[in-house]
Amino acid sequence: MDDCNLEKLAIKPGKLSPAFNRNVTEYDVTVPSNVDKLNVDPMTSDTGASYSISGSEGSKVVPLKEGEVTDIKIEVSAEDGTVKKYFIHTKRLSAKDASLSDLTADKGFLQPSFNPDVTEYTCLLPCQVTSVKVTPVAPDPKSEALVNGKKPGDATSLCVGETRVEIQVTSPDGSNKKEYILDLIRKPLPRYVKFVDPKKALEFECPISLSPLYRPITVKGSNPKHTYSAPFMDSVTRTAKVDLLSGEALSPDWRIVDRELEAKMAAEPAVIPLTYSGATEPVKFGELAAQLEKCNVQPKVEDPKDRFQKASLSSNHKVEAWKWEKQLQQVFDETDPAKLVEGACAELEKYYLSLPATAQGYHQFNESESPMDYLQNASHYYATAIKFKPKDANLHFQLAMVLEEKYFAEDMFGLKKTEVADDIPSFNIKAKESSKEEEVLAICKLRNVESGAPVAMQLKALDEEYHHLLDSGQGGKADHIQVLFAWYSKKISQEGAAAHKAEDAGNPLGQAFLKYQDAMTLDESKSLYNFHVGRLLVTQGNYDDAVKRLEASLCWNAQHQLSRIYLGLALSLQKDGPGGRLKECVRYLLEGMEVLLTDLSKQAATLHENMVKNKLYAEHVVRPTNVHLLRGLIQLGQLLAANADKEAMSARDVFHTAALLATQAMPDVYRADVYQQMEWVLLDAHAVLLEILMAEGKAEELIAQRCQRLSALIDNATIPQNESLLNVQERTSQNLVRIQPCNSHALYLLGSAQFNKYESSTPGDAATKQLHDARTSFEASVELQGKPAEGGVPELVANQEWYQEQKKKKEEKAKKAAEAKTSTTSLAAKPAAAPAKGGPAAPRGGATAGRGTAPAPAARGRGAPASPARGGAVAGRGAVAPQRGATTPAGPGRGGAVAAKAPAGKTPGTAGSKSGHKCQATPPPVTPTAQKPKPAAAPAPASQPAPEAATPEPAKSKKPAPINPKTYQAYLGLARVYRALENPKEAQKYYEIVSNMNPEIHDAYIESAEMLVKADPLSAVDVYMKFPISEKPSFDDAYIFGEIIRILMKFEKYDDERLPTSMITYGKILGLGVLDRYVKVLEEKFKNKLLQRVYSGVNGKSVDDPDMQAFFKFKCWI
Repeated sequence: MDDCNLEKLAIKPGKLSPAFNRNVTEYDVTVPSNVDKLNVDPMTSDTGASYSISGSEGSKVVPLKEGEVTDIKIEVSAEDGTVKKYFIHTKRLSAKDASLSDLTADKGFLQPSFNPDVTEYTCLLPCQVTSVKVTPVAPDPKSEALVNGKKPGDATSLCVGETRVEIQVTSPDGSNKKEYILDLIRKPLPRYVKFVDPKKALEFECPISLSPLYRPITVKGSNPKHTYSAPFMDSVTRTAKVDLLSGEALSPDWRIVDRELEAKMAAEPAVIPLTYSGATEPVKFGELAAQLEKCNVQPKVEDPKDRFQKASLSSNHKVEAWKWEKQLQQVFDETDPAKLVEGACAELEKYYLSLPATAQGYHQFNESESPMDYLQNASHYYATAIKFKPKDANLHFQLAMVLEEKYFAEDMFGLKKTEVADDIPSFNIKAKESSKEEEVLAICKLRNVESGAPVAMQLKALDEEYHHLLDSGQGGKADHIQVLFAWYSKKISQEGAAAHKAEDAGNPLGQAFLKYQDAMTLDESKSLYNFHVGRLLVTQGNYDDAVKRLEASLCWNAQHQLSRIYLGLALSLQKDGPGGRLKECVRYLLEGMEVLLTDLSKQAATLHENMVKNKLYAEHVVRPTNVHLLRGLIQLGQLLAANADKEAMSARDVFHTAALLATQAMPDVYRADVYQQMEWVLLDAHAVLLEILMAEGKAEELIAQRCQRLSALIDNATIPQNESLLNVQERTSQNLVRIQPCNSHALYLLGSAQFNKYESSTPGDAATKQLHDARTSFEASVELQGKPAEGGVPELVANQEWYQEQKKKKEEKAKKAAEAKTSTTSLAAKPAAAPAKGGPAAPRGGATAGRGTAPAPAARGRGAPASPARGGAVAGRGAVAPQRGATTPAGPGRGGAVAAKAPAGKTPGTAGSKSGHKCQATPPPVTPTAQKPKPAAAPAPASQPAPEAATPEPAKSKKPAPINPKTYQAYLGLARVYRALENPKEAQKYYEIVSNMNPEIHDAYIESAEMLVKADPLSAVDVYMKFPISEKPSFDDAYIFGEIIRILMKFEKYDDERLPTSMITYGKILGLGVLDRYVKVLEEKFKNKLLQRVYSGVNGKSVDDPDMQAFFKFKCWI
């Protein structure tokens, strides 16, 4: 009587989705464009029930409109009047529709998931996949879909990196076409690859990774051609649209995928160097991924026997209930530790699921549902469990890992927890660090050092204040300055901020260190706990203590692989290096390299979708973003360069591997501590490889190329500069000028390095000289623009002191060589001394390792050792790129910083402490290649000087010399020089030249306006307004608009037409939130018309729009 269900529901043609179920009332069906009606055949469960079909006019046939969805309602009525409605949403395709209903690849998954309205997709594939079958599905059988111009069915052969698949769909009536793009991307090889032909290796080398190009992209119009690996270049140009090598601004359509070059690479034979010497068999580069698995070998490990049985196991650490730990104990409704641990595990599962796939872009989460919230909750559970079971070492260990994860989530993904009033404790310690920085800047101001000055000058100010307090008997205050010095100096140490945070109990990383120590103290025999304490000691830069703790770990478990690897790193980073444990150290570092490469090789061969994060970083130490493992490669390379090992990869290949892995990892990391330490690794690799080349004294063209690349890396690095880096930058550019003296860009780089040194110097004769040299270098660069890059060193540069010194040294060496030659000739004339016929000639002029002076990279390590850092040198830090869109303008800050130096008389911290390291420049020993003796040659006349190989000369070429392009950089350099000389008229002239040559160069407008802002602020606005507004303004552009608003608001120019237009653009770029403080001021001034205009403009609507009008009424603006 009351049964109003359908027993059956059939349609013709078509198929219901989902399949019919009496309890499901909503269905969808799609029919081809030539189907103009649908037959609906329902059957009721109760024979006494009835039904009606809407639109059928009493029949079972419903007409359909082309290109529309027809909602067909089947209303079933039971005998007692009960009614139930079923709906069939029927879409009749349009004969003009050229959309797909699905698109699949037989290997891998599309990103994003398929949607008919989205036309561009990517699919990330394992590196060994060589072909993929792409299947397009058109909803209408009369539609035609072609894959790369062919009918679907055949597999598409893949390039080594990126393969574009174009799917063209034609509508049933042939009137419309629609194209879908699918980029099939094979994962990169994580091992360094060498082409058999050395010339091809250089042709195909990425200028950043120093490895074969991966998915090569070429800068449009670049001359010479600049080609980069896509992932790294794409990540860099998200924030700065600049060609890394030339420094030129990039056009909107700069990116050209170089498929022709990739095809050439695929056909060239190449090999993979192996960790324990040797290489794979040569095969075509495109087929090399198939050999990747063969490269993975079990690391060679010697039986440790009783080596670590006498290791020091003692620890002075005492377990206590830390104040911050008590504040974490916030779970009040549970006392069972086991259930609390279950709660923590549940929160961590939510954390893994909520973690973004990449660090790039802006991440937004619902309140209390961010990854940081889940980590916070997990820490509460573990801390509360410890409260009820304080002697459980594993609980302390689990809390330590969660706290360390908090640091990595913030640092590598840029995640922050939104602070609310009742949050206890605050994980965000930025306020604490900010107060310290404010105190440092206040002291600097007392010492006449501006806030925008280089870090080194600020450290000098702290040093002066320290001595002043010490000399005046204020030891307590001096100690406080010492603490500030140690903290602030971390900005220019290689360990960076991570070292300081690992010692700071107010930071999650420092808290993690304490909890690892608690766990170790409660269970000293646990090798794992000892390892993590040792690992964090390495992070702190406390290498001597790290060695002891890692040896203790191996005492309890001699087979603990990670302890061996970290022990090798700690040994190599000690003040005096590994000493007598060199072979042991190298063996451990080789093991670390092979373990990392094997793990990365397995990841490269795995579908990306199957690689789900389900471990904390402390549980997954072997990962591409572990900077310790990457630093281990640099240390290994330096040790092998000084002590060649036949059973190990060559030092060169190790450095190339380090550069490759760093550049592969950097695009996936937020630009903070870890990113900067990866930049260190990249600079290290470039600097030492350049040094080796120069020591060999060959391949001047390659040396010049590497000099330019290193200079580009320094200029674009985000790490703070130091004196060591500035010296490397200057020597590198000097070497480049010696080789290419009439290359205008080389002269610009020299001037830039000299100006950077000037900005980091205190006023005096040396600074004046640096500024003068910078000016003449820039002028020489400008003079050569548009002219052939051939000839000798320009007179403007030839008169510089550094060049005169090099010239003098060259002449002295030539003189000594000539004298030695004359002496040899005289001896050869004596019968008793004459060599046997055909015997080897005496050496002429002594052995020369190579041409020029090799640039010494910045020293590794921390602290302020009296002796040079061992194992060779590492490059220093680059300048922090000015951040556009900031609320306050950054100072020019073009220079770097002088190396951190501890206040004299007292070293910050305790012995073995991590503060105030003074970078040393110690090149790694390079063993000259032994050469076979040659037959004696006829003696040359004494009047002819011997050939000189110490200083590179410009490479001779039969080809016409290239023409130096006309670029803006040297003009911008001159503008900065004249600004420093307090000659605003000349500076403005050059800034105008720059803005005329390249209107999109922000610095020309910003620096020009900064000279005017104090004396004539509205003139500064005039300068800013000359900046061209693009259709899609960038984050860099936002800074200029923010300055216009700030100045006009400060001087209450509310009626200035430039104010609303700038506010609209600013809000469109950064969101309405950035305008809040200005909105409050305008509301107080009753500038409602202005506010209406701004809000409407940012939302892209008119003031009269109904939604806007409703909002304005709500805000009481009308």
